[in-house]
Amino acid sequence: MSTPSYRLINPQANRSFVFKWEPFDLTTRWHYHPELELIYFIEGKTNGVIGDGFCEFNAGDLVLLGSNFPHVLQPNPEFEKYNQQAKPLGLIIQFTEDFLGKDFLTKPEFKGISGLFARARRGLQFGGKTNAMVCQELRKMPQQSDPMKLLSLLLSLLRLSESSEFRYLTNQNYYFDYSRDEERMWKINQYVYTHFTEKISIADVAMVANMSETAFCRYFKTRTLKNFTRFLNEIRVAYACKLLQKADYSVTSACFESGFNSLSYFNRQFKQIMNIPPHKYRHWSLAGTKEI
Repeated sequence: MSTPSYRLINPQANRSFVFKWEPFDLTTRWHYHPELELIYFIEGKTNGVIGDGFCEFNAGDLVLLGSNFPHVLQPNPEFEKYNQQAKPLGLIIQFTEDFLGKDFLTKPEFKGISGLFARARRGLQFGGKTNAMVCQELRKMPQQSDPMKLLSLLLSLLRLSESSEFRYLTNQNYYFDYSRDEERMWKINQYVYTHFTEKISIADVAMVANMSETAFCRYFKTRTLKNFTRFLNEIRVAYACKLLQKADYSVTSACFESGFNSLSYFNRQFKQIMNIPPHKYRHWSLAGTKEI
């Protein structure tokens, strides 16, 4: 089996975690990331390379993968053969261990969640009454406001932490050493998030990574499955979304304050990434439209 790639998870505007309710992306490579990942399989059948083994997931399955746990979801040939127009659908929630604060897991009330996160380093699949209760809670989330989504996530984690209705997805001795690759990607990530509102060149980031520009571009594309410009634009657009939710920010001011230096380029990139023009996003946000 090949070495998994480090994957950068872009944050969503105005959230402390990433929430996706959509067809699974079954084109990614085997990868890992610092964020834990809660996966609820809603429709269809999906294969997966999970840690050191192969799994098959069906509608109703519930999985929690720990920080830096290698995984990838892949098409199930049997499902694709008989359901050519359908795509497996699911809920994915990605969050860091300290998404509620650096001392979150030190609180006595959340000691059980700390243990859950430790167990999840081997991958967990939940069944029984735990599965039923948590999946029922997760199904409410698309219609909830962001604060209520957060409460539902916390309640789900508490229920999972108290449950013994789970099985490990890898053997007891499974261990993946991610430290060397993660350190380089962490440096890149930190630099970009610190300077994204400024002008950033490939040469700047290649220097941070201690690589030539050509080697850096190849390395970054291999690890993230996207070029660096796309990654930088996604971060800038996510920040622009936060600004556009404020009444005192126009599309033009959000454009330049998020690091873009061309309004026309900003408009194109925003629509490409968010599937909506920035002026409509601003209108819907200020009008209080609920979005998943």
